[in-house]
Amino acid sequence: MITKNKPIALVFSLVLLAIAACHKDQGNYDYKNIPAPVVTHLDSNYSVFVGDSLIIKPTITIPDDNNPDLSVKWVIKAPSIDSGEIDLVYEGAELHTVFGLGTGNYIMRISIQNNKNGMTYFYNSEVTGKTAFSVGTTVLTDDNGVTRLSFVKPNDSVQSNIYEAVNPSEELPSQPTQLLAAPQAYQPPIIRYWVFGKSGKNTGVRINANTFQKDITLADNFFTAPDEIHPQKMFVDPMGVISGVINGTVFHGTTSTWDQAPTYGMFDNGAAGDYVCSPEVVYNYTGIYGPGNYIGFDTVRQQFLRFNLYGTPTYFGTQYTVIADTIFNPANLKMSLVHLQQINGGICYAYCKNPKNDSLYELKFNAEFNGPFQITALSKRAFAHPDWINSATLWQATQSEIIYFTNKDKVYRYNPLNQDFRTVAADFGEQTVTMLKILDQNTLAVGVKGGIYYLNISTGQNGTLIKHLDGLPGNVIDMAVINNQ
Repeated sequence: MITKNKPIALVFSLVLLAIAACHKDQGNYDYKNIPAPVVTHLDSNYSVFVGDSLIIKPTITIPDDNNPDLSVKWVIKAPSIDSGEIDLVYEGAELHTVFGLGTGNYIMRISIQNNKNGMTYFYNSEVTGKTAFSVGTTVLTDDNGVTRLSFVKPNDSVQSNIYEAVNPSEELPSQPTQLLAAPQAYQPPIIRYWVFGKSGKNTGVRINANTFQKDITLADNFFTAPDEIHPQKMFVDPMGVISGVINGTVFHGTTSTWDQAPTYGMFDNGAAGDYVCSPEVVYNYTGIYGPGNYIGFDTVRQQFLRFNLYGTPTYFGTQYTVIADTIFNPANLKMSLVHLQQINGGICYAYCKNPKNDSLYELKFNAEFNGPFQITALSKRAFAHPDWINSATLWQATQSEIIYFTNKDKVYRYNPLNQDFRTVAADFGEQTVTMLKILDQNTLAVGVKGGIYYLNISTGQNGTLIKHLDGLPGNVIDMAVINNQ
């Protein structure tokens, strides 16, 4: 009689025999290390103009093999499935090709097969496609009421009126105010510009940074665009989107989707709340993935506002603790805001007018809006030279707390720590200053009609002239330095 347990017993016996057989196998194995190819003269990145030749000649050797038999394949990856571009594939020990992909960064993988043993090895590099506009400076000017874009090459030669040449039937926003250079999401290079103005058919236009072709208008960047769109102060988020104050409301482009999606960077209805935000606002970016916050000011209630960026901007008004409110109360200032200058992080100077005597006051405070959600009042005093400040005054500041501001054809260097005022050393030929921009902590750019003065503001320097660029059409309004190497 056969029982149900006998097959199980038979399997168990076979397993024991297999284990015993493995235990008895005490053979001596000799493993041979197969040397990998040694690749030299292969850089980590190659920069090439679109349409130019890309030539790479690496040296490939195999240790202890004077006559290697190798097959080499090169694959340059297209940026995405939806780009319409196809991976470039080449074979041969050297790469000789005309680079046909567009601008941007591309991963290049080199596979080397040792035909004697069938082993394949992989090496990664990167190719950066660029154009004639990949390195230089884009300048926004107001040419007797017409908005212009020019490109300054590294040798300081000026190519004027590029936008009109590329887009002959299109107009830039009138009364230009800002030029922003926006990077690719999460990383360089700069892939687009935004031009903003006060009036015109479109008050904002997005432009391809490599071709200067018009992309979309500011209205196109809304899920539901308002009837009138007045950008008042705009910023660039390192995630590749724009944000800022439009029509008195704080907006921030959506980043909750894939950065190649058509809705990435678009505006919803903005931060909902009962407020009218001043254009004098600070965007305090706190990291690659946020959260970030805004220091705003309500022009009606005359109080500083808290906005936090939780995917979308959220209005918290005066939901913050006030430290040292005996100096001044940011939640009930009772003064109008003339200018809000960020120094570093939440450290700011606010210049305010007292309606009772029209005096100009300088307030210093620290806003911590990523927690513990408080504003600490640090100082309040009358500004020493209120007659130097008017509605056309431009402001910039270094992280070392040196403030620069303009009055007609003058640029002043102001140290608020000791209230030291100095006129910068450079002379602008009695031309009205129309742009002031900190390029880095050592260089200040001053724009006038037709040109830009580059000043040395490093330690021990008082704005001495580095160089003067001219040949620009109209008053310089803004500029953006691009280096997509």
